[in-house]
Amino acid sequence: MKLLTFIIFYILIIFSVIGYGFIFRKIIGQKNTSNIGYSGLYGIFFITFLVYLQNYFLPISNLTNLLIHTIGIILFYYFYKKNYFFRSNELILLFIILFLTLFFILSAKPHDDFEYYHFPYINLLNNESLLIGIGNFNHGFRTPSSIFYFSSTFYLPIIKYEIIHIGSAFFLIFANLILLEKLIINKKNFSKFILILNLLTFSIINIFFYRMGEHGTDKSAQILMFLFIIEFLIILNHKKINLDNISNSVILIVLAASLKAIYLIYLIFFIIFIYYSSNKINFILKIVKSKIFVFTSVFVLFVLSIYFINTGCLIYPLSFTCNDNLVWSIPIVEVKQMNQWYQLWSKAGASPGFSVTNPEIYINNFYWVSHWLNHYFFNKVSDYIYGLLFLLFIVFVVFYKSSNNKLFLPKYWPVYSIIIILLLEWFANHPALRYGGYHLFALIFFIPFSIYLSNKTFENKKLYSKIFLVIILTSAVFVARNVHRISKEYKQYNYNIFVYPSYDKRFENYSIYSRINDAKNCSMNACGKGSVVSKKFIGKNVFFINK
Repeated sequence: MKLLTFIIFYILIIFSVIGYGFIFRKIIGQKNTSNIGYSGLYGIFFITFLVYLQNYFLPISNLTNLLIHTIGIILFYYFYKKNYFFRSNELILLFIILFLTLFFILSAKPHDDFEYYHFPYINLLNNESLLIGIGNFNHGFRTPSSIFYFSSTFYLPIIKYEIIHIGSAFFLIFANLILLEKLIINKKNFSKFILILNLLTFSIINIFFYRMGEHGTDKSAQILMFLFIIEFLIILNHKKINLDNISNSVILIVLAASLKAIYLIYLIFFIIFIYYSSNKINFILKIVKSKIFVFTSVFVLFVLSIYFINTGCLIYPLSFTCNDNLVWSIPIVEVKQMNQWYQLWSKAGASPGFSVTNPEIYINNFYWVSHWLNHYFFNKVSDYIYGLLFLLFIVFVVFYKSSNNKLFLPKYWPVYSIIIILLLEWFANHPALRYGGYHLFALIFFIPFSIYLSNKTFENKKLYSKIFLVIILTSAVFVARNVHRISKEYKQYNYNIFVYPSYDKRFENYSIYSRINDAKNCSMNACGKGSVVSKKFIGKNVFFINK
């Protein structure tokens, strides 16, 4: 019974999200509204937008969430009955993906940071409207991700907190829909290069990112970056730059940056859009005046404002974005120390129970490279590259044909060059795979490999059958790896999907919310120095360190 309830809520929320995606695409006047997968991502964006706005005034409670998703389901039904945006083969594909992804969401153990700050942050959103200075309670509260706001809507009557950990599953589901729609339903509309790149992306996100407990806020953003580059290459291939066909790219980049602020750097790609547009000034003006620009700009302001309200910084831990004069601000010295720590950790200079003796010297002037190579590259990065090469070998064997063995990067050089630059930036500043390395390394291999295979001559029927074979193999590996994981979790955590299909409740952490409630009654006079205390400002609690 528990498993059935879990599955019903999971499916209903999916329909709700897609319903919001449909209405949002109509609101912004999008002409090309095919692909349920993109409707899903637009739905994530619009729900998250509404929830950011709501939380300025109200908690994201189970009753307001019930209202949100009831409206979403009604919207889905309305558009389904009107036959807007729907194709029967897409619905069949959606249900197949929902079934396969069920193995992904059944998990005893959520992400490692779930207990530390994911659950506490979501729990806070469900119980409180906007609080100022909560970065003083937990380091994780200083880097809030939009996925927490989206996931906070999964707190519902009956199911309670049992599915709030599956936010990353929605990004995987809709990404798979987008990729498979191109590979199976609309395959005749795309070049062989795009089809093969889609196929490789489908394979990597399902084989390498198969475990939900490893997603957190990082891998979902990188999945969006794969889609972003593919959309970019499609537009570049056609050289047809207009507002309608770049709106998907805009949503992808904004969603990714809201999950992890480092992806704001990818806005550099839009310089290419401007370069290839026929009337540059007119094109820029059209973008600025568009509804998609207004919504995404306000969304970015919401995200940055929460950073600022939590920490006193627009983007934590970039010290130049911080105002140290606000009562709730994290001290600049501490911000710089945390920035140093993030660099130290990503450059293999620190780990639980270990830190190099001279952090400032270590992270500068590439002194860290030899240690990083020995302790990180020849472990995680090299294993990942070997996995990529093995994937390419399997695909090569499936597609093997001896004719036309050439590699030529014509119009894709601008995109490929930027990817190389971004990989160098990644290496210099935050060389950990979770901080943007997964998709950059993959694309460095995938783009030339896809061009190489696309230069071979295939009959369409044979090409599509080979693509379908790789899709089946990838899906089988995805299910097999997750079944094996569930079996291990059954032994380790006594995890029984029929009795309790959600995560182990031991990972729920209510202690931070308890501390916040204690601090509400803790004034500067009542509590000693070093304690987090509070005072009221325009009806809101402001938390700060008593100095």
